[in-house]
Amino acid sequence: MKPSELRTLRQLAREHGISPAALEAAVDCDLFVPDAPTGEWRRVLRQMRRLMDDLGVNGPGAALLVRMARDLELVEAEMDRLRQWQARRFESWHEGYWRDL
Repeated sequence: MKPSELRTLRQLAREHGISPAALEAAVDCDLFVPDAPTGEWRRVLRQMRRLMDDLGVNGPGAALLVRMARDLELVEAEMDRLRQWQARRFESWHEGYWRDL
């Protein structure tokens, strides 16, 4: 991450009330894609703040939960893609074929 991006990110974190330790944990969790629009960074910081306020999670824990939620979304998207592939691949498959083997 470029120094100018890190400066912007620190400023956004202060605006959202995210501690430096929480921000460091979020950066370590790769929550902030370099060259991403600041709106995306703000969304991540808001998610962290909500977890901290609503559930009482500490900053590094909030960063980890946001990362886990993002990873889960990616896994679900991949599963959907595989289900669609499977449906296309085996749409003409008949169970009787297995019995003949």
